[in-house]
Amino acid sequence: MNELQVKVQQTPGTVTWNYEDLKKAITNALEVYKTTEYDDSNIGQAKKDRAMLNNLSKSVNARKIEIKKKCLEPYELIETQAKELMAIIQEPIAVIDERLTEYETARRKKARAVILEYMQKAFEGIEQQIADKAKNALYDDRWENATAKKSEWQTAIDARADAIRSDLQVLTGIEEKFRSYAMDAYRPNLRLADAMQKVQELRAQEAAILKRQQEEEERKRREEEERRRRQEELAKREAELAAQNQQEEVAQTSGYPERPQTDIGRTIDNIEREAFASATASAPIQTPIIEPTPEPVQEPEIPFDPKPSQTVRITGSPEDYQKVIEYIKAMGIDYEEV
Repeated sequence: MNELQVKVQQTPGTVTWNYEDLKKAITNALEVYKTTEYDDSNIGQAKKDRAMLNNLSKSVNARKIEIKKKCLEPYELIETQAKELMAIIQEPIAVIDERLTEYETARRKKARAVILEYMQKAFEGIEQQIADKAKNALYDDRWENATAKKSEWQTAIDARADAIRSDLQVLTGIEEKFRSYAMDAYRPNLRLADAMQKVQELRAQEAAILKRQQEEEERKRREEEERRRRQEELAKREAELAAQNQQEEVAQTSGYPERPQTDIGRTIDNIEREAFASATASAPIQTPIIEPTPEPVQEPEIPFDPKPSQTVRITGSPEDYQKVIEYIKAMGIDYEEV
């Protein structure tokens, strides 16, 4: 279609009226009205003058509107015709716009398909959920513009895919027991820092749990050792008491019990034997003689014969020493600590 031009021929209208006469008359009257003093004699004339001037003003305005309407009649015709032409012109414009939109849509669709295909290859081998999230966040609609450079969006896609692979490589090196938790923390925002923070939290939790377990195991071990020690000590005391009782029974029946096997037992046995020997030596047993009952005779007092003293060195723990002392006391033997 050849280029069209709008051609207009306009002849300005001419309007004449008694503008100068009216202006001169009203200006002269104004000077009179400014200097006139109104009183009862002329107040009626002032009202008439005011009414006459109001009517003149209304008449001027009415004539102005009338003249303007007459002058605008050619414009109003042109305005109506111009609007009609503009509406007719918009119809082919709309048709062309529709065709251009269809073309641009098809072109952008084709460009988008090329970009998505490149993205698919770039993110190949990456978990689908992670790849889709990365592609959606990365995609830029400006890549579809006709002026967009292919090398620019290819570089951006390759860089993002390489960064994702690098992150996943790091996450693969995390302990297997924490790996799934790290991946769950990584997927929402695809930030390696989020995943590593989660791993650090899990490691700290595990360390705290292991520490509590070790402390609990150590406590149980100490309690078990203490329980065994007490059991052994109790069993040892019971064995010693049983041996002591046995020795006492033998001493009561035979005078000389069997020799004990332990050092402490032998020490106690030596003390007992020495005490027994000293007692029998100082007070020999006499066979009583039965005689007729004589008159009571005051027997002479036998002088006290002190028991011979013996020095015994005891080597053992404080508990062993205490047991020997208790045994000496039980036998009624005098002793002195030096």
